Amino acid sequence: MSNEDKLLIAIEENGGTDVVIPYWNIARLFPSDDPHPDSFDYKVIDHHALKEWAANNGFKVSTVPEQAPDHAKLSPPVRFIKII
Repeated sequence: MSNEDKLLIAIEENGGTDVVIPYWNIARLFPSDDPHPDSFDYKVIDHHALKEWAANNGFKVSTVPEQAPDHAKLSPPVRFIKII
């Protein structure tokens, strides 16, 4: 099972229609080539690959900057909304 399949299962297990996942979890699944300015543990999210995956799986995806902790403003959580 691929990491992308695991993500789909995790989204479905958490309600499936409107789910927020921490930035670093998504960054590990969809890493870009760019280092993250706040962490050596993960890279910046490859937004093109993430949006393509989301569209192919029936989701709209966006970041949720208002839910980011003060110490991680450059790592906002990622929201997945099921397109019905």
